[in-house]
Amino acid sequence: NTASCFCFWPTGFASPDCIEMAGRKVACGVAAACVVGLGLRAGFVAPSGASSLSSRGAAEVQLRGAPLSGVESLEQEATSAWSSAVRFFGGAVLGAVLIASAAGPARADLEDTLIPVDGKGKTATLTKEQLVRAKRLFNNACAICHVGGGNRTNQNVGLGMEELQGGLPTRATVEGIVNFLNAPVTYDGLKDVSETHPSIKSADLFPKMRSMKQQDLVDISMYILYQNFTIPEKWGGGKQYY
Repeated sequence: NTASCFCFWPTGFASPDCIEMAGRKVACGVAAACVVGLGLRAGFVAPSGASSLSSRGAAEVQLRGAPLSGVESLEQEATSAWSSAVRFFGGAVLGAVLIASAAGPARADLEDTLIPVDGKGKTATLTKEQLVRAKRLFNNACAICHVGGGNRTNQNVGLGMEELQGGLPTRATVEGIVNFLNAPVTYDGLKDVSETHPSIKSADLFPKMRSMKQQDLVDISMYILYQNFTIPEKWGGGKQYY
């Protein structure tokens, strides 16, 4: 029973992981605001004890003839100004980084990525162990032609979501890919291609398919869809990204 390996969360409700992620974003935003505020304060509030020369005294002081106390005062003022500037810019940069990371879309955790199981709205998630196993199966049995989600035999039809959705029947679900791996057909669904594409049906022609179980096909299918949801800008591009 392949459905027993799936982890489900009721549709319409936020998972605890999602709530925790939202809390981390809020905390990060508050921290960023505090850092920027401290940077601004450090840049514009003079340190206690710092002395300043009057405009008349500053005009009269010359480097060669200035009393020792005046030179020390100038050095102290210059050092204090430089230190304030460094603190200000450091705080501003750090605050900008934190704000950018808080405002940008947070990458979903592994357990938050819902993978469509069928066309009726059923979804599932991968555990870390399942992901590692699925990647190994894909690399061993599929990557020779589909590295990075591409397609060495037909570059117009890769494993990207758009291509999977366009196939007949659709291959944009776990069920759709499993059906294809059991008995592959052409993109329009009209012709059997099991003799040219590895499958359970043609396991006698493709040795790697002889040891494949239905659960293996499920894991490979979930891996393909997981890659589409997590790195859509790369997956399907083939060797140019891998």
